Amino acid sequence: MKAQTSAGRRVQGNDARKRGNVDAAYRALAGTNRRLTKQRRVILAQLARLKRYVTAQELHSRMARSRAPGGLATVYRTLEALRGLGMVTTSSHGDQTTYLLCDSAHHHHAVCIKCGRVDEVPCRSGSNLQRALLRGLRFRLTQHEMKFLGVCARCS
Repeated sequence: MKAQTSAGRRVQGNDARKRGNVDAAYRALAGTNRRLTKQRRVILAQLARLKRYVTAQELHSRMARSRAPGGLATVYRTLEALRGLGMVTTSSHGDQTTYLLCDSAHHHHAVCIKCGRVDEVPCRSGSNLQRALLRGLRFRLTQHEMKFLGVCARCS
């Protein structure tokens, strides 16, 4: 599947989705009256390139290597703003929080235990699970998280 970016560049499959996520994040940030600064653009570009969870410190280091100005506090504020808009998801690894640019539609993640690559997995059974929990356990589900761990095709 090929798609066209707003810049006219052709991308494939998951990359097209990531580009769409970046465009959606631009629109979402603009909708909250946040400026789309050069630093935020660089942060979003770095997140879109990576197909794995990343720490704020790693993003900051990548910005510094690409000579993009911006402090660590800017990275954290941008990541938290994107998380609040549902554009970034977080995961805890020990004492560190990691971030991943995501599609805003409900989905889960397939994470490679060798290289850390993350692919989005659509969730189609959420309402069935919710009904089963309510009927069987009288448990009202308010949210859930699911992560599939395994080895990706590249690492197999």
